[in-house]
Amino acid sequence: MLWVLGALLMTTAAGLSTGIGGLAVLLCRRPTEKMLAFSLGFAGGVMITVSLSDMLPHAVEGYLAVMDRPRAAAAALSLFLLGMLIAALLRRCLPEPRPERLARPQGERDAKRLMQAAKSAAVTTAVMLLHNLPEGILTLFTGYASPAFGLGISLAVALHNIPEGVAVSVPIYYATGSRLRGAATALLSGLAEPAGALAAFFFLRRWISPLFLNGLVATIAGIMSCVAACELLPGSFSYDADRAAGLGFAAGLLLMSLGVCLL
Repeated sequence: MLWVLGALLMTTAAGLSTGIGGLAVLLCRRPTEKMLAFSLGFAGGVMITVSLSDMLPHAVEGYLAVMDRPRAAAAALSLFLLGMLIAALLRRCLPEPRPERLARPQGERDAKRLMQAAKSAAVTTAVMLLHNLPEGILTLFTGYASPAFGLGISLAVALHNIPEGVAVSVPIYYATGSRLRGAATALLSGLAEPAGALAAFFFLRRWISPLFLNGLVATIAGIMSCVAACELLPGSFSYDADRAAGLGFAAGLLLMSLGVCLL
């Protein structure tokens, strides 16, 4: 039981680091369009990097334990494409943000931008929640099986959760004008890790297998890639701030690449 508590503490600490990234909105001034372009590009870079250089290869490697390389790659890519399809449906099903819940616009053009920012923030938050659930399960079960290895995994996850918190909180702050709401949303998305891990451990552990987790990881990688390519990056470059959008994308790639290397 002590091993379970230790693994849960490590998973919780890793999840809470998303809230550290969310503190960015409490420390910065009211974002300009350049800052929002940077943050959306940053979120896109984070999602694409973690999906293509970490999650998808991890799924292929897991499938190699039970099948040859062509079939392992085909299985992972099929689930990746399924995730992209799910993301497309998610974008169509999400309700449009209500104007009264947004920050006060300064004109029609600003109102349209705020609506776009709010939708991007909603999609990003939903996808990060989906991403954090299996990540929390993996962290908890790793820590339960090997506390020493689990500690290293938790530290690496915590490092790459910090930019994810920034990616969630800044668009929400821009859309709503509430620093607290942006920081709180980042924190809640991170708490999905220990919550999902604990529920899985007590209620689903007899059904959770490495193959199931690998399939879940590949599917969520597809969801994240689609959201980055179809929602975040086009939104980022729509703010007439191409340099800021490009710098944000590069910063997301760089920081998440560092996190993946440490992981």
